[in-house]
Amino acid sequence: MDPKHLMQLAVIIELGSVTKAAQKMNVTQPTLSRVVKIIEDRAGGAVLRRGRYGVSATDIGARLAEEGREIIRRSERAQIAIQEWRSGLKGELRVGVGPMLAATIMGDFFVEAIEDPPPYSLKLHCEVAARLVERLKNNELDVAVIPYELNRKDDGLYREKLFTEHLSIFVGENDPLARKAKVSPKDLAQHHWISVGAISGLFDVTRETLDRLGLPDVAPIIESSGDVTMTFRMLEKTRSCSMLPFRMAGTFQERFRVAPVDLDVELQARDIGLWTTTTGRDRPEIVDFVERLTVFLQKTVR
Repeated sequence: MDPKHLMQLAVIIELGSVTKAAQKMNVTQPTLSRVVKIIEDRAGGAVLRRGRYGVSATDIGARLAEEGREIIRRSERAQIAIQEWRSGLKGELRVGVGPMLAATIMGDFFVEAIEDPPPYSLKLHCEVAARLVERLKNNELDVAVIPYELNRKDDGLYREKLFTEHLSIFVGENDPLARKAKVSPKDLAQHHWISVGAISGLFDVTRETLDRLGLPDVAPIIESSGDVTMTFRMLEKTRSCSMLPFRMAGTFQERFRVAPVDLDVELQARDIGLWTTTTGRDRPEIVDFVERLTVFLQKTVR
């Protein structure tokens, strides 16, 4: 199968139109129609469905188009590599960051990386911690900044602690519990609970914590797997509470009117770690990245 034909098929399916694809690739529509015919002859069946609003992929068409998209992605990455090399960048570092860290402290770290660029390019990925671990295992990432302790076995990965962290209950700044000393877990029973486990890599820690606090009948009214700012907005405006990493969430107190509760029991630690593969930790790019991140955290996380 001609790789160029697969790339052209991918563009046709992405745009849903042979005409639009021809315009985008600066070729004639008959040329693309012939390409589709060649692919269909080779596949032994139709790769496109023609409908009222354009074309869509058949099953085999979708599979072949995905191969075409991968060829396009590889070509684009090769072009980027050339541009980076010409700019003096030697190598790249693929960095995974959990959503909570991305929303709180890591943005400022990468601001410094722009102002004082490293001698390598940075490719950033923001996903939940479990997915970033899988990416590390599959060699799709070089390093991940995520919770140090995860409820899973991670053979072949190396991790080191970046800073200590613990969980805390947050409410809106105007909530009476924000000003009360030694809040009892029972005081939280009538609040709406917002779970942010998916964005913090906390898994079922919210449920476990509620049981430990003697609140087995309380269930989160909302489970968030998106931007943490939504949670803070809900805390500001409603009688709600949420369990969040104390030091990271504290960085939002200047932007949102939220506050930690002075709970009379201590919640579990939730330290933040840097994860790499065992064999990759000594790479010069990773060594440099860790040094920069360590300096940043020493002056930022208090």
